[in-house]
Amino acid sequence: MRIHFTRRDLALTSLADGPDPLWELVNSVQALQSRYGQVVLGQWRKQVCAGLRRTGRTAQVRARLVPVAPHAAYFPDLLNPPEGALGLDEGVAAILSTPRDRLGAEIGRLGGAPGAGGWLADLAAGRGAALAEFGGVLHAYHRLAVAPYWDRLNREVQRDLAMRRQILRERGVERLLDSYQPMMRWRRPVLEIARHPSGRDIYLDGRGLRLVPSFFCQTHPVTVFDNELPQVVVYPVQHDPLWLTDFGPGTGTTLGRLLGETRAAVLRAALEPGSTTDLATRANISLASASRHTAVLREANLLVTTRHGGSVRHVATPLGVALAASCAR
Repeated sequence: MRIHFTRRDLALTSLADGPDPLWELVNSVQALQSRYGQVVLGQWRKQVCAGLRRTGRTAQVRARLVPVAPHAAYFPDLLNPPEGALGLDEGVAAILSTPRDRLGAEIGRLGGAPGAGGWLADLAAGRGAALAEFGGVLHAYHRLAVAPYWDRLNREVQRDLAMRRQILRERGVERLLDSYQPMMRWRRPVLEIARHPSGRDIYLDGRGLRLVPSFFCQTHPVTVFDNELPQVVVYPVQHDPLWLTDFGPGTGTTLGRLLGETRAAVLRAALEPGSTTDLATRANISLASASRHTAVLREANLLVTTRHGGSVRHVATPLGVALAASCAR
């Protein structure tokens, strides 16, 4: 896929403020149907499947949600309205108020789906009972599969955004677009998404582009199908393989009992390189506290600090990584 920019498009290119609830929901439904990313998502899949069985939702998700959000190259754009950035309730309300002609066109492209029966046709026709059931399953699935993990996935997304915002602020939008290699390649005035299943050319024509980081987006960046809609690129963030391990003040982990909860949080935050401010943000502590704890971790050879000009970067040493991993087991 190739996205073509004008000067105006570059000026209007922006980063999302954080994870989008509906993009995370749809991407997680697709991830649940697949086997990729087992290191990162294997435990999550087990927990979600167990939760669906425990609440009696497995059949409903298979029959009502999977057919509309299949693990496939196409899924309806109406699942990801701009209102999703305001919150789940606002996004679901926008989905349920989709005009009938758009429902018919976008859901009609899906064709039939095993287990969906005539319900998918009822949804495409905008019938009230089908819409109400769809809204209910969206909320129910989100409560089980996304909401319990929101703070943790948000941490991973905000880590990516902190880096991208710094590049945008200090070096400009073209360097921001260039920072997405190898998942995307910037060749002015075109952004290429090599692994996208579509070979389309998209011309922004002055509309700009919204860049949305996503935790559950895994294999390649995704876009909307309709060229006439506001254009977004939803891209995967890097993942801490230990993301499902509790950490931070008050979590009571083994690592926390060994080092103290706050210092353990700082060490886990340093599994990815970052400034003192980055570590403070990830661990949800003050800058002064982060500075004190990085000094202690550095003295213990669990963290190394380097300077590049006026900036400072911290990262866990191999010993620190090994300690964090062993205490997570």
